[in-house]
Amino acid sequence: MASHDASDEVPTSAGPGDMFSRPSKARVYDDLTGGRDNVLGDREVASALEKTSSQIRVAARANLEFASRASRFVAEQGVEQFLNLGCGLPPSKGEATYTTVSRCLDDPRVLYVDSDPHVAVHARALLDVDDRTGFVDADVRDVDAVLSDKKAQRLLDPGRPVCIIATAVMHFIAPSDDPRGILSRYMEHFTAGGYLVFSYARDDLLSAQERAQMLADYTAGDVYPLPLDTIREQFLAGLELVEPGLVEASTWRPDDPIELDVGRAHFVAAVATFPARGDDTEAAR
Repeated sequence: MASHDASDEVPTSAGPGDMFSRPSKARVYDDLTGGRDNVLGDREVASALEKTSSQIRVAARANLEFASRASRFVAEQGVEQFLNLGCGLPPSKGEATYTTVSRCLDDPRVLYVDSDPHVAVHARALLDVDDRTGFVDADVRDVDAVLSDKKAQRLLDPGRPVCIIATAVMHFIAPSDDPRGILSRYMEHFTAGGYLVFSYARDDLLSAQERAQMLADYTAGDVYPLPLDTIREQFLAGLELVEPGLVEASTWRPDDPIELDVGRAHFVAAVATFPARGDDTEAAR
């Protein structure tokens, strides 16, 4: 997928260029994963993180590659519709979800969701390109706005199994906004059940000083990393995990057996199934 260089100049006047006036979560991640759709301020954030966690770029790439492998796995199970929450910029060193799942499916449907204005510009040009894909410019916390959008109505059938992709996004949602509740609302919308592809920033291998430093250096926005056990209990309780369960992202069914050194600040990842609403009803009887 093609990528475009962004200017390093920070605009001072109002207008579309204001999207570059401060670091962006999507562009910092783009830089960490080897992309080119970022500006100087984003790269400065990534470099600051790297001073505390020297393997942060390896960890970010591992997360990106997990999302691709997991999406492929779900497509191989026959699921044909995908909801990518907080999709970020189209990866310049990787594949968009539609490209990945199209290798396994004849007629996939993919809806991408993000509220970053820079992502919206690229997504409309590169992701929202035919009747099988769509992009919704919305905050993933606003479940009603996402699911009621006309593109969601066109692409996603709530009566068929779905794959909900929530990789490296829920750790940006404050606990007061109930991130697990948000995920549950998306899952409950799809009465036929499906799969959740999930990853989250882990912090319990860091010292208190390292954690505080990384949070201070991440000036693109608020982030809420958690310990491994808390991630499992808060987000995956009640779901059936696909083997090998909740693990560091690079170790989830890797294509390459070579072990990566992702450092102590990394992403943990899992694929889980969630039941059809009818299954819940039967279980309760």
